[in-house]
Formats: sequence, structure tokens, C-alpha cells
Amino acid sequence: MYLSMIETEEEKGKFIQVYEIYQYFMWYVANEILQDKHLAEDAVQEAFLALTRHLDKIDNVSSSRTRNFVATIVKSKAIDMIRKNDKNTAKFEEEILGESKEDLLEDYIQKEQHEKLVNAIGKLEDLYRVVFEYKYLYELKDKEIAHFLKVTPKVVNVRLYRGKKKLMEILKKEEEQNASQQ
Repeated sequence: MYLSMIETEEEKGKFIQVYEIYQYFMWYVANEILQDKHLAEDAVQEAFLALTRHLDKIDNVSSSRTRNFVATIVKSKAIDMIRKNDKNTAKFEEEILGESKEDLLEDYIQKEQHEKLVNAIGKLEDLYRVVFEYKYLYELKDKEIAHFLKVTPKVVNVRLYRGKKKLMEILKKEEEQNASQQ
């Protein structure tokens, strides 16, 4: 669908490269904002649609400038989606206020634990972090991850295993630091 909207072969090639390189990154950015993987997919689709009109602004597909550009587009689309859904916010707030304080506290604690885990994953070396993101954020199978990283599924398993060990070390160290501060 997108390619039919692009006029020149050069721009079609550029779009394909951007899509292949940044589709998962864009989903991650959108999901961080929307906290809903289906809405994140919609935001990414809208971002790619908008991108077809702005390919002239991309010189080097692999540059950090391009990465920031696509991130900005997908962030804008995600925020637009939130604004559109804002009409339902009042109804949502009523539902939340109707919940018991224990439920709210439990939700807060669960979210806080999730944020700690995401932060710890962010501290992993890229070698392990990327595998974790593909496995747990994008919910890809080991075989798919291996294909993207151009390694064998066994290498993916080894990186997950070693990454889990390192992740446990990071979490343990943070827990010890928090305990010593209290």
C-alpha cells in the first residue's frame, strides 16, 4: 500500500530500507507512549503513512538523524492517538476512581516493578539488550530473532541465558543499593 503512494524508484528503495531498519524501533517508541501493543501498531502504520510524504527529508537511512526523525513522527502519531482517545478519559477516570485503594496500590507496585525491569534491561550490553527486546517486547520467537540478527537460534538462546544472569546481577545490585539507602 505504501509503495503505491511513492512516485520514484529511489524513494521506494529508501522507504523499504527505513521500514526494514526502523519498524521494530518505531513500535517500541509507540508502545512506550501508548502502553498498548495494538495501538502501537496503529501508530506505526500511521507514521509510515506520514513518512511517505517526507522521504525527501531523509539523506542517510542509517544515520542517527533519520532515527530521530522516525522517532519524532511515531511519537507525534502516538500522542495524536492519545488526544483522540481523550474524550474517553473522563469515563476511564470514573472507572479508576471507583476501584478500591488496594487495587490501585497493587497496580502501582506492579507498574513500578515493570519499570525497574525495563530500566535494568536498558543497562544491559547491546548484545544482550537487543535479544531481550526482540524476545519480550516484540514477542518474537528465537528463530525470528536469529534471522534478524543473522545468528543461529542457539546463539540467541545463549545470549538470553547470559543476559538473564547479567540482568539478575543488575537487579540484585540495585536492590542492595536501595536497601543501604533506607
